Amino acid sequence: MRQLVTVLLVLLLAVTALADQNPQLAIFLDADMDTGNDVVNEVCPNPNETIMVYVCFDQFGGGGGMLGAAFKFDRTFAGFKLAQTNLLGGLDFGDVEVAPGWAITAGANCQFPDANGVVVAASVQYLYLGTPGIVQILAHDVDGHVGADCDNLLDDWCIASLDSHGFAGNFGVCMPPPDGDCVPAVPVEDRSWGTIKALYR
Repeated sequence: MRQLVTVLLVLLLAVTALADQNPQLAIFLDADMDTGNDVVNEVCPNPNETIMVYVCFDQFGGGGGMLGAAFKFDRTFAGFKLAQTNLLGGLDFGDVEVAPGWAITAGANCQFPDANGVVVAASVQYLYLGTPGIVQILAHDVDGHVGADCDNLLDDWCIASLDSHGFAGNFGVCMPPPDGDCVPAVPVEDRSWGTIKALYR
């Protein structure tokens, strides 16, 4: 039933959607909501302390902001997930750590990026039990790695990487997080049709 509801949710978002309108959409995890400072993606709490992991998206395309997303976590550190919260203000379906994953939507209004171009979309609270590990971002089992922007266009997200963002988008608890898979944007040089034809003469 949960999978069916999730599929229906994403189909609703995708009624008029086109894929890959913004190939640079990126997801990353952060320990705080202050997107103006450096991303904190590695923490080392004491055993039995709680930690927050915030799910952030950046580099939105022409739609400007966010209507929803789907993703999943693979956690290896010892602990318990205490809570998960959709910060977009809309509906959410599933469990971030259980197949097929977590799908979230915005409320009545689109969620626009902050001054740093970031939307903090969700939070997950954990109780840490003392054994180090990571939180790795995975594609949603049904919907894949998808985000919907404010023009109702679907984009495939990638995970922020050292090459693309200067930090790894995954999360480490008392150990470094694994790197992401985003690649730097390639600048496109403007060319006229005449210039392109001349290449083939």
